[in-house]
Amino acid sequence: MKRKTKNLLLLIVILAIIGIAVGYAALSQTLTLTGTATTKSKSDFNVHFGTFTKSNSTTGVIESNCNLADDTLTGTFSATLIPEGVVTYTVTVINDGSISAKASGAPTVVISGDAKDYFKCEVSEAPTGEIVSGSSHTYTITLSYIGEELPDATMEATAEVTFNYVQA
Repeated sequence: MKRKTKNLLLLIVILAIIGIAVGYAALSQTLTLTGTATTKSKSDFNVHFGTFTKSNSTTGVIESNCNLADDTLTGTFSATLIPEGVVTYTVTVINDGSISAKASGAPTVVISGDAKDYFKCEVSEAPTGEIVSGSSHTYTITLSYIGEELPDATMEATAEVTFNYVQA
């Protein structure tokens, strides 16, 4: 009887080890699920530029211009300045979509060409909080002369500013 019990016990241990090995192999597999989700209402993310205004300093600005690209939320702000020239733009970013949006970090500013040594571009801080459908954020962009002397009597400064928005 002892031999039968030992054999039965050995068989149970072998079956348990095989069961554990199979169970581990089955549970260690990667499971990938794919599917499609739909919503009952139409939703869209539509953040774009609204209006802009500009104001020149009383002296120092020969010409100023602004070009806004809605698809990338990038504005190109340019001005032909003489020493002490300052031009200020006010830009509105509007949410016309049904999905709330929020600013994602500070706007990116790039001043191109030789002008970067003689001009600075300052952008007001990104507003905090969400812009729900139908509301907006307002930014102030100031392009100004820095330094003591321009290499020429006038110089054109161009700054490209990209505003970053994501779904809230």
